[in-house]
Amino acid sequence: MGKKISYVCLSLVMLWTLIPTLGTEEVSASSTFSDVNDNYWASDEIDYIAEQGIANGDGVRFRPEEPVNRAAASVMMTKSLGYGGHDRSAPTYSDVSKDFWAYKYIERASELGIFQGTDGAFKPNDSIRKAQVAAVVARAFFGDELEEVSYDGSFTDISDRFWAKDYIEVLVENHIIEEGGSFRPNDEATRAELSAYLARAMNKELRLDREEEKPSNTEILYEGVVVNIDDDDELYVRSGPGTDYRHFDKLDNGERVDVYGEEGKWLEIFVRGKKGYVSSYYVEKVDEVQSGEDSMDYRTEPIAEALVSVSSTLNVRSGPGTNYETIGKLKNGDVVEIYERTNESWALIKFNNQWAYTHRNYLREKKKGSNGLAGKTIVIDPGHGDHDPGAQANGLIEKNVVLEVGLRVEKLLEDAGVNVVMTRKDDTFITLQGRVDIAERAYADSFVSIHANAASAAAEGAETFYNSDHVAEESKKLAQAIQTRLVQETGMKHRRVADARFYVIRNTTMPSTLVELGFLTNPGDVNRMKQAGYPDRAAQAIYNGIRDFYDW
Repeated sequence: MGKKISYVCLSLVMLWTLIPTLGTEEVSASSTFSDVNDNYWASDEIDYIAEQGIANGDGVRFRPEEPVNRAAASVMMTKSLGYGGHDRSAPTYSDVSKDFWAYKYIERASELGIFQGTDGAFKPNDSIRKAQVAAVVARAFFGDELEEVSYDGSFTDISDRFWAKDYIEVLVENHIIEEGGSFRPNDEATRAELSAYLARAMNKELRLDREEEKPSNTEILYEGVVVNIDDDDELYVRSGPGTDYRHFDKLDNGERVDVYGEEGKWLEIFVRGKKGYVSSYYVEKVDEVQSGEDSMDYRTEPIAEALVSVSSTLNVRSGPGTNYETIGKLKNGDVVEIYERTNESWALIKFNNQWAYTHRNYLREKKKGSNGLAGKTIVIDPGHGDHDPGAQANGLIEKNVVLEVGLRVEKLLEDAGVNVVMTRKDDTFITLQGRVDIAERAYADSFVSIHANAASAAAEGAETFYNSDHVAEESKKLAQAIQTRLVQETGMKHRRVADARFYVIRNTTMPSTLVELGFLTNPGDVNRMKQAGYPDRAAQAIYNGIRDFYDW
């Protein structure tokens, strides 16, 4: 795939330097700046981007209060999106020559639409305003949310007619900036402010704390259990009491919930620490469901079965939490029946003929007696798009090859009863973070990113990648299953299945893999890709690999 080195390294090797000479020394995790003490408001964010190699100041000072200019912002934004510089045959702007320190990054930023010049000039040394910073960060990291956002007067100096109000509101909603008081949108943005926005957008652990949500009533009205859901359906948890409100989570038949309040036909519940609402039709009191039976014996039929997927063993506990006693262990490959799911990611099972719990993160679940694919939500991600063509060689363009294959995978999965979410279905550009966000918001069961490779003419074969930061064993098995099918069914040589840090698989939290179909720079691989029917064979191979992963 094009720009593969940038994708592998992304934020780990991004260099944002605000001085005319781009340094090449790495910044160690222990580096500090003499002008940023531990009490400085953005010290954690500055430390983060320094550790990641995004900003290194002059090696001693960070100069956090200095304004950021357009040239420096261009470097930062293009790097944050996984791009290197772009060396055009002739400069686009009259005031940015080829020997200007940020020339290549300004060209790339202009190509990506991050910044544009005026009357043939870029004005690289002009400062950038806080509203402009909000706009570029919001578009880059949260662009798919902009159509739904509605400004609610978070700041006294931002009216509902201000041009950047929606960008600012998106950053508030994602805890990048703190609401309240004045925003001062026309002030010059500082190095610290831009660093903070970027660090928080990249790393959710650095985002501002939201005031903890609390139930309307401090006492639980009753414990409920989800009922009346068809086998292939799930119950939406919504942000308000009505179908007009956006859903943010899902519940399955048999999941227990604590009910704190009632609003008409809607129940106020808490799901994974967040307040939500569900229709009362689908929740019954546990006491009523049990009908007087002892303990949990009302659940006589399993609601799902699951394959244990761990590198060693999985603890079985007496209750739904790590504070409960360990009463046994499950081995990799064991199959268990699930009788109930709690809303804290624990599953109720029977172990040695007694009720017990184990963690769902290490279970590959499917409906009892169903094929493993039916009802799953799977995100297919054809890489690149629009102005980002990816690799180009021997008459093939990566963005076109992977879209052809991806659309065919979509059809095959849909025919198998899968809810397929595509990151793109046409020649559209989606940022790396945008692709991650699509998968996370879909609560996807798995994520498959499709690419084609480029290197020397000697490099050949298919390869797949996974990342060990999240559900490592599951991601590795998904990658292996697809790789096996690609080699068998497309004739590509086996290159490798490897742990890698591509942005889209490093930042998704479900089983994820990045597939490299072959090398556009290798004559043999290209000949296979140009054969009639290749997109169908490649799509069938990816589909079969996904099916193999779920059909155990």
